[in-house]
Amino acid sequence: MKKLVSLVLAIAMLLSLLSIPAFAGAESEQTEPARFVIRSNSNKENKTENDKIKALIEEKSGIKFEVIVVAENTWDEKVNVMFAGSEKFDCINLTANGGVWSEYASIGALQPYTEEHLALIPNIMAMIPEEAWVPCKDGEGNIWALPRHETFTAGGIPSLRTDWLEALNMEMPTTLAELEAYFEGVKVEDVNGNGDPNDEYGYIPYFQSLFSGPLHVYYLGAKGDCDNNDRFLDEDGTVKPWYMHKNAWALVSKGAEWYQKGYINQDYLTMTNETANDMGAADRIGMCSGWYNMGLQGTERLVAANPDSKCAWAAIPNFTDAPSGVNAWGGNPTYMAEVALSATSEDPQWALKLLNWMFETEENYMLVTYGIEGDHYILTEDGEYFEQPAGATDRYMLEYMLLEWYDYGKYPEPLITKENSTWRAYTAYEMRNQIDAGIKAVPPFDYYVPYDLNGTDAEFLTDDAQTLIKEAMEKALVGELTEDQWNQTVKTAWEIDGSVRSAVWTEQYNAFVNPQ
Repeated sequence: MKKLVSLVLAIAMLLSLLSIPAFAGAESEQTEPARFVIRSNSNKENKTENDKIKALIEEKSGIKFEVIVVAENTWDEKVNVMFAGSEKFDCINLTANGGVWSEYASIGALQPYTEEHLALIPNIMAMIPEEAWVPCKDGEGNIWALPRHETFTAGGIPSLRTDWLEALNMEMPTTLAELEAYFEGVKVEDVNGNGDPNDEYGYIPYFQSLFSGPLHVYYLGAKGDCDNNDRFLDEDGTVKPWYMHKNAWALVSKGAEWYQKGYINQDYLTMTNETANDMGAADRIGMCSGWYNMGLQGTERLVAANPDSKCAWAAIPNFTDAPSGVNAWGGNPTYMAEVALSATSEDPQWALKLLNWMFETEENYMLVTYGIEGDHYILTEDGEYFEQPAGATDRYMLEYMLLEWYDYGKYPEPLITKENSTWRAYTAYEMRNQIDAGIKAVPPFDYYVPYDLNGTDAEFLTDDAQTLIKEAMEKALVGELTEDQWNQTVKTAWEIDGSVRSAVWTEQYNAFVNPQ
């Protein structure tokens, strides 16, 4: 079905492209607003003064524009419908798709950047180093996106309650066994002091399955989601599905052990983030994975309700005993492909000129990123830092930073102190400093490889093998699967399609890392 949808999209895009004229070049007058498609994030599209900032950007830049916001949980469905319907827009932010442009380019949904396009963005071109283009180019050197720059790439590090560690008379764990001892202590001791020793849970994985969090990194050496796109580089140089890793059963069985021992809430598979935050506010969660500061969302309410609360969080240091041999947490790369050109854009010059204007001056950058000076942010006397007045981010927050390029060496950075910040903001700031001071996080080995199954032996594969693996993992979770049964399932999955995917992945990986 997925391949049929891709074929339909490809045909739709081919038909739409037949009516698109060549790049129009520099016009003397803008006739249509530039249109950007972005993901929803932290409800930023509903801030009360977005329209005020937008009007000021249009006034100062002289360029009209529109922003189409797509909810992250419906991104694929919505964007595919937009492409299939040949909806006209200029730029699309690829962040919600992991910065991967190849999937859209392969169905004709994008157009590469030409020399004429790049000539319109001299400010952007001047600030981008050569290595930042790696995730944005194909093997022929075509540029399919403008890169995003991130200053904090270790956000996937798990964190835990250090006040609970102290209550248990334990040190920060640096091995899996020490972490499990903490879970056991949380399970049997009344660490929150409410008189009920059975209402605390050691671990809640936000935005992840139990198997996709720190256990995945610990056993397989990289972060992943245990799906058809989860790969590893085997010792023989081939790229294989995650379930073929020598430690895959150890990963699955350990996760099942945690579940069966009650270290994790038994309802976590159907738990919403709101439910997890409610548990945090009720002082019931001892460790979180997902984004490093996820645990602060719920316990912020806990601290607000009780200013004398000793609630404290810290990132977990790298373990020293990972069987994968990679003693690091999963991370993101510094650069990611982000802003691509839609194939339906008849003349993207105004969108590109607006992006270029945003990086023309510090004043422009601060306006689109943080809002109006004196209202949404206040610079320090030396201009090196800025503070945000109370409620500023409730009124405006990053809505029109359409190309995310964080560079505190060039632009002011937030001034975070205990006196001028909320408990949550200051705790997150301290955690980031802790991470930057010595906790290692690495991106997947093949993050930048633009895999494309179209036109290969793997193009029309179904998800039957992944379904078998998923069912086996579910049985393992409740203690209904033996290691022999797991191995047989893995053998069957490999025979159904794993070997075919592996051959295609290996060929494309080698072509990317060793171009001719």
